[in-house]
Amino acid sequence: MKFYVANNKKRKQVYDILNIFYDHDDLVFDEDASLKVYDKEIIFRERKIEYEEADLKRTLYELLVKETGYQSPWGYLTGSKPSKLLEKMSLADLKEKYLISDKKLKILEDIRNLQESMSFDPQDFSLYINIPFCPTRCKYCSYPTIVGDRKEKGEYISSLIYEIENINLPEGLDAIYIGGGTPSFIDEDDLERLLYAINNKFSYKEFTFEAGREDTLNTRKLEILKAGGVGRISLNPQSFNKEVVERAGRTYDYDHLLEIYQGAKDLGFIVNMDFIIGLIGESSELFRRNFEVLEALRPDNITFHALAMKVGSKYFEGKVKAERGESLKISQMIEDFVEENSYKPYYLYRQKNIVSNLENIGYERGDSSQRYNIIINEEKESIIGLGMNANTKLMNGKKFRNSRNLRDYFDKVQEEIWAKNEMINEYNISKHRRNYGN
Repeated sequence: MKFYVANNKKRKQVYDILNIFYDHDDLVFDEDASLKVYDKEIIFRERKIEYEEADLKRTLYELLVKETGYQSPWGYLTGSKPSKLLEKMSLADLKEKYLISDKKLKILEDIRNLQESMSFDPQDFSLYINIPFCPTRCKYCSYPTIVGDRKEKGEYISSLIYEIENINLPEGLDAIYIGGGTPSFIDEDDLERLLYAINNKFSYKEFTFEAGREDTLNTRKLEILKAGGVGRISLNPQSFNKEVVERAGRTYDYDHLLEIYQGAKDLGFIVNMDFIIGLIGESSELFRRNFEVLEALRPDNITFHALAMKVGSKYFEGKVKAERGESLKISQMIEDFVEENSYKPYYLYRQKNIVSNLENIGYERGDSSQRYNIIINEEKESIIGLGMNANTKLMNGKKFRNSRNLRDYFDKVQEEIWAKNEMINEYNISKHRRNYGN
């Protein structure tokens, strides 16, 4: 499906709107149409469309609503963090400008109200630690993970510990999050010494560990996590449908998953579970099984991710297409489920090429919001990243990214620690000057 935009600066806007209605791999920019249009025109399906400078996205969106009959619940809003718009706009303004549905506006309002009831200090620091190893690569995954039971895992944990011991952070942190990859894939001894190093250096309000795959977990690892100060784990089945999970590239043992879940609850962990809307082969009727199991388990948090076709994933490379109509049905089923089971939304974000222009949204039962998710999504505090490919972002806008592959990370760990410490020191000096003058 070809399209042409005379003004190259507008090409992304046109692509973003077309991607709401059509699969990304069907969209092709036509390089041969340059003589056919003027500056404020586009060509789509051999139709010439004129637009006003400020209304390109809305003009195209409204035209395609008429043509396809599909009206996105987010209207023509395509940004990743819609809650940030509430800092400058009212709900009524958002509805009028972007044509957002009342249901999505209500979710944004509920999230804002919940987050405003929590306390965050922009001068605080949180810590992200990346463990990039995985048993296998899921077909929807685009992260630079290291697949297989690699001998470098122990050396990697030693490098992480070196970073922890030498990073110039205050002792008291807000939140610590260990993610990946699959952090629970490391050995028990490595897990113990990593947690010891963290607790020897820092105190914290919240400590979350991404124990994503049941095939990497056992009772002993749960006990080590509990003894090591972890209060929250994320156990991520993505679906309770065996065939769907295996088709996505991971092993599946339902009985073991339930055993690990119960063990985690018995130890007193707050447990999150992740699910993906749009996994290949999972119709809305199949997805209903997830709700049946969730009603029995009642985890503290549930995060529903709408599938995003990411460059680097096997789904993207294979031009796999999620079923948009089924994804919308599942989204409606989720809304019904969380309301019937007293879950409240606490954070939300969106991604490029996300199925049906939907969203990723976290729900909580009781008072179990995950601080780290809110901190990183809403940019509430500075976050320091340790480990391969980990991102650091300070509240003054300064950023740093560690090496993206294992070899460079091992070679450059000292200079990367130095670079982050320089950023932290400069930030603390400027913060002191703002607070106390020269």
